[in-house]
Amino acid sequence: MLTVKELGKAIKDAVETGYVTKLVDIERRGQGTLQIRISTAGRANFYYRHVTSEGKRDDYPLGTYDPAGSKGLTLEDARDRYGELAAIYRSGTKDIRDHLQNQERAKAAGLRAEMDAQDRQEAGSLMALLAAYVDYLKAGGKASAREVENTLKNHVILLEDLVGTRANALTPKDLRAIFDRLQDRGLTRALGKTRAALHSAYNLAARAEFDSTIPMTFRTFKVTINPVSVLPTFSALSKPGDRVLTRRELQHLLQTLRGMKTMPARSMLTAIYLGGQRPTQLLRVTEADIDLDRGIITLRDGKGRRTHPRLHVLPLVDPVKGWVQELVAVNGSAPSIFSSDGKTAPHPSTLSGLVHAICGGAYRLGDIRRTAETELAALGVTKDVRAQILSHELSGVQARHYDRHQYLEEKTEALNHWIAYLEGLMAGNVIPLRGVGT
Repeated sequence: MLTVKELGKAIKDAVETGYVTKLVDIERRGQGTLQIRISTAGRANFYYRHVTSEGKRDDYPLGTYDPAGSKGLTLEDARDRYGELAAIYRSGTKDIRDHLQNQERAKAAGLRAEMDAQDRQEAGSLMALLAAYVDYLKAGGKASAREVENTLKNHVILLEDLVGTRANALTPKDLRAIFDRLQDRGLTRALGKTRAALHSAYNLAARAEFDSTIPMTFRTFKVTINPVSVLPTFSALSKPGDRVLTRRELQHLLQTLRGMKTMPARSMLTAIYLGGQRPTQLLRVTEADIDLDRGIITLRDGKGRRTHPRLHVLPLVDPVKGWVQELVAVNGSAPSIFSSDGKTAPHPSTLSGLVHAICGGAYRLGDIRRTAETELAALGVTKDVRAQILSHELSGVQARHYDRHQYLEEKTEALNHWIAYLEGLMAGNVIPLRGVGT
């Protein structure tokens, strides 16, 4: 074994002679060798030489020599390291380099796992996730924002223990408690709405790491899987309604609305006269959406996953044009031409309450739109024109990308027939009209 003095002299000789020097400090049979290589610049490096399982010699670097031990290994440090590797070699592990690299990878993976676990531990609660989701809908101008907020408030947020838990720690079994509660209470319609809201919130959080269009806030929840995905959709309990108002019911509704002077009544009547428009879209109409010179009104259809709402243009036919002109004069600077106070836009629930008060619960707000489409079909308005009037999603590449025709002529003809039918219904002398839009 070398002494520190001998090693120092060897380093000096290598510099003076200009020859690379190789020394052996320890050589034990079956345990490998501790070697030292000295460059002409006087730099000494330690190596553990051994024979691998394939019979090849491998010089595994241990470090650079530093007598002080501050920037490298002392001679004793190198011998200690040799002893550690020799013990591993004696145990039967012949591929020292692979063994140590695997150890480093495992250590790094363990460290990453600890950091990930810490991140998950510090991630936001379900309550925070749902709040972020509602804010996201509001920021995007989604008409469903308020309804989603109420759904979550009424059926999820009141479960304090659940919503106080980290969103990424909840399992499908945990979330099932929400739906069991709704099922027990017979709230079948709420099942689908609640699931849809939770699924969308989790979906945003799970995609946020890879989708730069999603607000950074959602990344803080560290969600990697959507626990709602495996839960049933409850579609069997949310069948589309088939209730259609009778002509007598429609007549009573129209006559009652015409006799009322409130903004909710005027908006409801306008929705019906325009062919059964969605209240959520009509109630957001402002003066900027009205062109009285051209006689058109523009609704914004933000239904579904659209990033930008689809413009839905309708002709203003009499008497609707006169009504709208009066509304603009009153609410020109309001957030809705149907505002009751000039400061806030009305909510569709106001119209739901109005309809319930008129019919005593015999039918619902959504049934009126279905009735309008049914009656339009009975009047002979073709399916394509009905789709244009009611802003149904059109299918096909051409409809989505190339068909920019607004069908104003066809819509005008159909709405004139429709309004004539409604006026006749109220007067009690209905004459069905056929062939509109053919």
